Amino acid sequence: MFGGAVFPAGGPARCPHQCFRHLSPRESRYLVTATLRLPTLCSLISPHNKMSSLLQIIDLHDPVEFDELLHQRDLCGWDKMASDIEAWRTAMDAGTRAMFWIVPLSLAHLPLPDRCAGHIALVSEMSPPNEELARPDKSILYISSLFIRPEHRGGLGRKAVQALESWAKVPPYGSPHCEAITLTALDRRYTEDDSEEWGGVWARFGQQAPRKGSSTEDWYTRMGYVKWKSQPMFNEQFLDGTKIKLVAAFLRKTLRE
Repeated sequence: MFGGAVFPAGGPARCPHQCFRHLSPRESRYLVTATLRLPTLCSLISPHNKMSSLLQIIDLHDPVEFDELLHQRDLCGWDKMASDIEAWRTAMDAGTRAMFWIVPLSLAHLPLPDRCAGHIALVSEMSPPNEELARPDKSILYISSLFIRPEHRGGLGRKAVQALESWAKVPPYGSPHCEAITLTALDRRYTEDDSEEWGGVWARFGQQAPRKGSSTEDWYTRMGYVKWKSQPMFNEQFLDGTKIKLVAAFLRKTLRE
């Protein structure tokens, strides 16, 4: 029924791409949603601030890392098949996705995969192509696949996004010419508006409406992301079989020189 995207294990349907406990499973899917085959050691040589060491490059040619990502995607609830991870590996090899483990300092001393609290990605080519969201020259990059394991939630998602912003300027993951980072999230009106068209959809999915003030869109807005439009984007289906295309908020953050 549901795809899951930026978070708890368990919960209705395919829960969590939620970095945060307050996000509903369906909304977490739309927190938005990369990868290059380079050594994890690359995470230690960023010219940027210490936050960059929070992220370590994923190597999907390593069976241990492949299996760990597959396990975390199963917890997330969407893009959870081996074929999905294989497609990401191909994109990483092509240089159109850069995918990172999220490794907090408290776990940095542990071996793989025990130190991996989650993952996040940067994408330079959308499918189908959408140059509003991502461009092959990496002047605009798209945040994708943010997931934090349930036991590590509580601020780590914000730190991971901030670290990813610094990586957006670092080749080959990003580009010195990267101007902005984008993302798509479920429109905040599904959380804030009680009308049948918006907040009323949750009952038709058999889910409880999220707490007001807890939308993914608002979470990114508090980190400086600005919405430039909303439009139908996410294909879903109500319990009675009726299909619906939920509205996405398109957000963008301009990077400083």
